[in-house]
Amino acid sequence: MLKSAFPFVYRTVLQLLIVLAVFSFGPATTVVAKEEIQADIRFLYVQPGQTLHNIVRRLYPERPKEWEKLEQQIVRENPHAFIGGDATKLKADVRLDLPRRMVVKPRPIANKPKQVGEVMLTRGQVIAVGQDKVSRDLDTGDGVFVGDKIVTGEDGFVRLLMVDDARLDLRCYSIMVIEKYDLQTTRRSSILKLLQGSLRKISGEIGKSKDDVYEMKTPVASVGVRGTEYALRVFQSKGCDGSVDTEDEGLYVKVIEGLVDVHNKAAKTAVAKNDTLYIPLPDKAPVEKDIKPGVIEPLAEETEDNSSSAWWWAVLGIIVIALAI
Repeated sequence: MLKSAFPFVYRTVLQLLIVLAVFSFGPATTVVAKEEIQADIRFLYVQPGQTLHNIVRRLYPERPKEWEKLEQQIVRENPHAFIGGDATKLKADVRLDLPRRMVVKPRPIANKPKQVGEVMLTRGQVIAVGQDKVSRDLDTGDGVFVGDKIVTGEDGFVRLLMVDDARLDLRCYSIMVIEKYDLQTTRRSSILKLLQGSLRKISGEIGKSKDDVYEMKTPVASVGVRGTEYALRVFQSKGCDGSVDTEDEGLYVKVIEGLVDVHNKAAKTAVAKNDTLYIPLPDKAPVEKDIKPGVIEPLAEETEDNSSSAWWWAVLGIIVIALAI
């Protein structure tokens, strides 16, 4: 009887060992990871009018259960940024260090992220945070990938050339996520999310066909395009990089070439070349509005171009004089 029972006992013990092994290397890790705070970016410059409440919800929209815990840790790690340690009294124009405590290493991604663009130009502080939650400094020639969250500092600027030949300038105080970028399928798609900041984009191949999926998301409204060039500014009251301050953090849109569709919970509006649009809140309809110079496009650009031109004329003059002598 013992002999006949042995195979059954052996199988049972073996099954228990397998179950224990699975739980040891699988779900247990997941539970610990959920309890830890994993920062997606390392720092943020606080703009006038911003609150900790809105910052946390904007940076971590997919983690509502951790919002309160994140707020508490940010206050603890940034006593210089809060008056009397009060989470509701956040100072402006200070650097806010974000939670970086991580006990469990991020899980390796099954498929290597696909490169969808390259850095053409960069200056100041510019970082990218990949799907593995690891941040890296961006420099000219570096690649950007699906899932990257690109962050620029107070003096940051980055110009990207995407795989469909689209060009994108991301200015200071900006946070943008590359959610999807696919040029290989029959239904090409480009989905980006500007959480904060300002950009100027010249669309490439994606968006020229009626079957293409193109969307530039923001917390206030989304923009769809059909072969165009446009500029946006959202959740950025403090001016930088040659731009001016604004009275609020709404969404400003300017179309330079072509046509865009702007839509949110309230309405959908088409915006044509040279037109500007303003949306104060996600549940408010877009309105046509004259936007003063410097709100969307930096006033410094014209100055930089003129100074560059003057410099070349000076060099040319020196060369002519040298040849004459």
